[in-house]
Amino acid sequence: MSHSDLYKHVIHVTLTVNSTTLYTYENHQLIPLLNNLNCSELISQELGLINSSKTLIGSVPLSASSNYKLVLYFIKKVIANSDGSRDLITVVVICHYSMNKTLVLNILKTIMDKYIEFRKRIEEESSGKNDKLKLGEFKLYMNQIIKYEEMNYESNQNLYNYGSTEETINPNQLLLVNEEVDEVRQLMLDNINKLLSRGDKINLLVDQTDRLNTSSSMFQRKAQQIKRKMWINKAKFILMLIGGIILLVYLVIGSQCGFPFFGSCRHNP
Repeated sequence: MSHSDLYKHVIHVTLTVNSTTLYTYENHQLIPLLNNLNCSELISQELGLINSSKTLIGSVPLSASSNYKLVLYFIKKVIANSDGSRDLITVVVICHYSMNKTLVLNILKTIMDKYIEFRKRIEEESSGKNDKLKLGEFKLYMNQIIKYEEMNYESNQNLYNYGSTEETINPNQLLLVNEEVDEVRQLMLDNINKLLSRGDKINLLVDQTDRLNTSSSMFQRKAQQIKRKMWINKAKFILMLIGGIILLVYLVIGSQCGFPFFGSCRHNP
């Protein structure tokens, strides 16, 4: 691809659920033109702010190490699961700032809509052990969506430029999407509370470990003190026993030979 293709093709696309990357697409023919730009790193730097922001459709200029102005576009949506939990889905596109905005929005919206449909279908057809394999199929589907939208743009550039395509995101759709802001904010707050709760549990575990280490040290010192006392008592007992034996021998010999220095025994031949 030539440098002019930067204006017609996306460079990188990522789909995340609750800030966890599930699927990525990268145009390997464009990346070398951008000094092998690390798009995954750029997205990881911006994803936290994107998911915590109030805007559900927006863009962020990127300060990339190249001579080209790049922009990160995103769309977010909250969906409910069958178990009552909710997931925040975020689709991110990196492209040249001159790329047609309608094309970018079409790619974002189509990937979001098709992923939600695909996910619902997987849940309905859930068989347990093959779910992960089925979910992995969407990567190929996402690549096909991107290629189709880009080819459609090549064939209908005039329609795109005038905003007349059937799949164009109009202001009413943007308004409806941004009505979900409170839901997204609440989901992010729930995630933050879960992280804080997890942090509290970790801190509690650390405190308990510290207390256990302190108790272990105290027990070790007391054990050493008891061991020392037992050794001293044993030594005293042995000395007293030896002293008792010596005294008994002295009394026996003294009764036969006279006290106090066994005089009768020493003077007899």
